[in-house]
Amino acid sequence: MTTTINASTSTGLVSTADTSGIIKLQSNGKTTNAVAWVNFNGVSGSVAIRSSYNVSSITYNGAGDYTLNYTTALADTNYALGTCAKYPSVAGDSPTAIRYVGISSGGVLSAVMTTSLTRIVSGYVNGTLQDADVVTVLVFGN
Repeated sequence: MTTTINASTSTGLVSTADTSGIIKLQSNGKTTNAVAWVNFNGVSGSVAIRSSYNVSSITYNGAGDYTLNYTTALADTNYALGTCAKYPSVAGDSPTAIRYVGISSGGVLSAVMTTSLTRIVSGYVNGTLQDADVVTVLVFGN
């Protein structure tokens, strides 16, 4: 069940519950804990979740392109992501090569950030996608 504990200046401490099994801590109606997170291996042929909360699976869409599938749908699409990655050593690659992990721009936003999934990409800032040894994603929302 979702147990929501909300601290509000107008109503004090209020608790509500349903049957989904999630605990949400809120301050004035805004959830303050992560609604999902994942640490996964993003290398082709080895893509696997190491540890997670509310992420049921990772879909490998191609080099450096992943879809996170949520176990329980998020409340809305106005959530925030925090991401980082550790990349494998590549011969001739500069240790200072600038890389990123972000929301996929391959399609309209409504297709890559829904209440049931988020599509992210990782790679070089020049646009070349690259698999990552470790990808971590934090999701905050209501």
